[in-house]
Amino acid sequence: MAELAALKIPTVTVGGLREWGAEDLGRATALSFEAPGLNGFWVHLDADVLDPSVMPAVDSPDPGGLLPGELVALLRPLVGSPRCAGLDVTIYDPDLDPDGTAGALLTDIVVSAFSGADGQAGD
Repeated sequence: MAELAALKIPTVTVGGLREWGAEDLGRATALSFEAPGLNGFWVHLDADVLDPSVMPAVDSPDPGGLLPGELVALLRPLVGSPRCAGLDVTIYDPDLDPDGTAGALLTDIVVSAFSGADGQAGD
């Protein structure tokens, strides 16, 4: 995080996100991208942001990550912003997900974020 701070890129820990509230943080972040001269932004999602108890199919699992509902709440205001140009998902490793359940969860999270619907991933 020190490298990001040196570049003046704001960071928030999982604990900070939980204190702030995922949806409120997502909304505040989306609003910050409405700065003059900024035409849009891209959302980059690493699957390893999720807690390994729900997303074991990553190369570097780190306990204490987000739960699916938190991630959906964070993503909704971002991908719902008219300035959001797109989203990419990385770090998911299908070789570590032989039955496909982690991939299905990740798909449900992204679909729920874009649809705004309350689905299983948001529970």
